[in-house]
Amino acid sequence: MLFTLALLVAIGGGLVVRARLHREQLAYRLLADLPDAAAQAPSLARFAASVAKPIFAEHCTACHGVDMRGKPAVGAPDLTDGVWLWGNGSVYDIERIILYGVRAGISKTRDVDDMPAFGLKGTFAYQGVPGFEGRIVGGAALDSGEVWDLVQYLLKINHRPYQPEAANIGERLSYQGSTSCRDCHAADLKGVSDYGAPDLTINVWNNGGTPQDLYDSIYYGRHRMMPAWQGVLTLEQIRALAVYIHSVSHGDRR
Repeated sequence: MLFTLALLVAIGGGLVVRARLHREQLAYRLLADLPDAAAQAPSLARFAASVAKPIFAEHCTACHGVDMRGKPAVGAPDLTDGVWLWGNGSVYDIERIILYGVRAGISKTRDVDDMPAFGLKGTFAYQGVPGFEGRIVGGAALDSGEVWDLVQYLLKINHRPYQPEAANIGERLSYQGSTSCRDCHAADLKGVSDYGAPDLTINVWNNGGTPQDLYDSIYYGRHRMMPAWQGVLTLEQIRALAVYIHSVSHGDRR
């Protein structure tokens, strides 16, 4: 009886050690492999998901939601739809954003441009000025009617109900000098991921896609940020999150 019990304890202890060694091997491979190679290995993808899920639940759901579909109120994108504001959605690009954030005020953060406030004519404001927190103010002038014309044009190119006459005016405005949308969003309005200018033709809106949301984005501008997680999360945790988010964006929620 005692021999049997000792044997079972030994076997159990051996299994625990074996499981720990297996985890350590996977953790090593997760960091040793190139970021995108890790996503292609099923065992590493499963391991990454097991590490990432509780981290995401603790640190990321406040902005991106429990379902990972984002929150327009804070400009947090949907992480499940495969549409990316910065980069092309590779594990490397996702990892870089988690590491250094967006407009996080540190070296290597994504911080090239903002959505200017086209409706606030000739005024300027800075972070911390009452009434202007979170806004980029200044730039070319559009009156309220012109902003609504641009909204109608956006509705048109996204195959949504629109007002034809206003949309025609909005299209002209989208080419117009200092108020041109195409300087940042590209000539075809399909966006430029190098500096986070979104595709305006696919009806995906981080800050909400109602006509009023679109109006507010153009009139008041947008200045969203994502914190840098470097130094808060370990490199293993960040790589695991990047692999997991990449998998989810490709329809895999293991």
